[in-house]
Amino acid sequence: MPEPRSTARILVGDDELQICRLVRDVLQPSGYDVEVTQDGRRLLDRYHSGDYSLLILDTLMVQVSGLEVVMKLRDRGDVVPIILMIGPRKDPDRVETFAFTYRVHILRKPFSVGELRETVDRALRISRPD
Repeated sequence: MPEPRSTARILVGDDELQICRLVRDVLQPSGYDVEVTQDGRRLLDRYHSGDYSLLILDTLMVQVSGLEVVMKLRDRGDVVPIILMIGPRKDPDRVETFAFTYRVHILRKPFSVGELRETVDRALRISRPD
């Protein structure tokens, strides 16, 4: 993964602490500033008070789901890049429709470190003006 042009701030939300830690531990050595939370409501509060370059969300979180976070942000016109982590049992057609409708990148669990890095790089590259 190429080095970030400037320190990108990434906010990660997943109800599984080990996934939060994995994402943080993979991305921090590449120069990203990564914060994690397991609570969707807390994630929204932190997002609104910070300047984040990317959100990485699981569909399931405490209080507010990742899907609800996406819908709330997009419905208010927020264009921050979002990667939605989804489990292997999710219906692919519904997931693809949701991703297209709400302009999110999909990362299917279980994912490799390489897939995580590639998806983050793609999401940040697409969001940068040329």
